[in-house]
This record gives sequence, structure tokens and C-alpha cells, in this order.
Amino acid sequence: MTLPAHKIPQITNYRAISQYDPTRTLFLRNTFARQMRVRFNKICQVIRRAIVTDDCFGLQPLIMETALKSPGRRAFDFPRSSDKIEEFMKWLHEMERSGILELETMQQIGTGIEKRWSDLYIKDSYARGIQRARWELAKAGYEVAGIEATGGIAASLAMPFHVDRLGLLYSRTFSELKGVTAAMDQQISRVLAQAVADGEGPRQIARLLVSTINGEGMGDLALTDKLGRFIPARARAEMIARTEVIRSFHQANVQEMMNYGVAGVYVKAEYMTAGDGRVCPRCASLQGKIYDLQEAMNLIPKHPRCRCVVLPKEVEKQ
Repeated sequence: MTLPAHKIPQITNYRAISQYDPTRTLFLRNTFARQMRVRFNKICQVIRRAIVTDDCFGLQPLIMETALKSPGRRAFDFPRSSDKIEEFMKWLHEMERSGILELETMQQIGTGIEKRWSDLYIKDSYARGIQRARWELAKAGYEVAGIEATGGIAASLAMPFHVDRLGLLYSRTFSELKGVTAAMDQQISRVLAQAVADGEGPRQIARLLVSTINGEGMGDLALTDKLGRFIPARARAEMIARTEVIRSFHQANVQEMMNYGVAGVYVKAEYMTAGDGRVCPRCASLQGKIYDLQEAMNLIPKHPRCRCVVLPKEVEKQ
């Protein structure tokens, strides 16, 4: 499903809207990134509860047993530190699968398929890209039918080329998120092993692990790369959310131009901002350049959080 129609910004004042948000997906990007932040925050909360409240490593003096679950009181209270860490990481993987990756098995014509929560945002952005392509082609002087005249957005999304490309975008976004959680797990495992070896208490361990996720109050966790950079997992995931919305919008936009079979259409890349100086030199150098549709397909995003858009070249008047 797509987001409700009343929440999709309508194309009215073209110039004003385009200067602020060329793709007109700002609301969708913000919503996707906010949902990503919420899910990573929930992982932080459950880590705190597991280590501090449930004392899963058995680091606090035993006062009383309770029926707390997830993962349960002293669930990882093993004699060997390596066993504590191994079982904790197994539990964390399951929490990530349930929260951040969230795969839901569904049945389709007797076949089990997996549905991901992130697909909703990619699909909605893709639908907007199709609609934008139709509108821009008409605006540029081509004779094109409106979305409703060709069966609505659902019919357009069901076209083979769109189905194939949308599926690839779903998989790409999910793979990117899996990469983030895999890197996060490696960092958490390293920090956890060091904290246990140093004899840190449960509150300090929880703080250190949460810091590897959200980057707050990190201190010296030795997580930087060779260039001295460290991007917390939550920030990386939010960046992916914003960037993949742009990618989905752009590829739908170009694919719809291809599908419509408008002969001789060239695409002009127009980089529009509010004049806030956020346009990078790399994108600015492409302003106004002309590309055929095959060249334009993978032109955007040029970099994470890219805001660029491609538009059809106007029909030359005879």
C-alpha cells in the first residue's frame, strides 16, 4: 500500500516547491528516517533493560528472582565471559530481526514471501516518481495520458518493468540495512568483550553498547576507521532511508519515461535547492546537462542525501 493520498503534497506552485525540495519527497524522507530512529531507539531500550533491569550477565548481587523475560533475568549468567557474549549476541540478532529488519512472512498464491516494513516507503516514493514523470512530460509538451486515464497508479505499478525495478529497490534497501546491523553487531561485540574484561558494571556496559548505536556519550570506544571517522548505526540507517527514497523516486521517474515510449526524449538534470548553499560542487557541475534516459537512470543519487531530480527536455516548437 501507499501513504494516504491526503498526505501526499500536491503539485501546485511548481517554482516555490521545487526550490525547497526538488523531488517533493521531503515528508516521506523525514517519515522514513523518523521511523528508522524509533526502531534503533527501541533496540537501545531493550539493551538497557536486558543488562540493567534483567541483569542478563549476572553482574549485580542476587536479591530475588523475577519472572521478567526478554531475555530474562540472568539469562546469560554463564561462568565463561565468552559464553555470555555469544549468547547475548544471538539474542541481539533476534531483536534486530524483529525490530530493525522486521521480516513478516505472507502467503501469495500458495507461496511464502517475506514483506519488509521499509518496502512501504520505497513503494510510496516510487509511485510519486511515476506520477511526477507523467506530469513533467505533459508540462514539457508531450501528449501523455494522466494516471487515472490509464487505470490509476496501481495499474502503472503493475507494469512488468516497474515491478522488476521496484523489487530490486526493495532488496537494495534491505541489504543496506543488513549491512548496518552487521557492522553494528561487530562493534557491539568488541565493546562488550572489552567492558566485561574490564569488570564494568551493568549500567556502564549498557551505556557503552547504546553509544555504539546512537553515538551519544561515546567517549573512547576505539570504533573509528583508518580516517578517524565513526558514523553511529542509527545515523547510517537514517541516511540510508533518506537516500533510498530519492533513488526510488528517481528510477521510477526515468523508468516511466522509458515505458511511455516517447521517442527522442532527453532528460535535463535540474538541481534545485532553496539557495542554502547545500548543493555540492559535484552536483552543481551537472546543472543543465542533457542525458539520454539510459544514462540518466543511475545518475541520481550522486551521494548520500542527494536532492537532485531529472526532468524531460521540453519539446522543441516547430
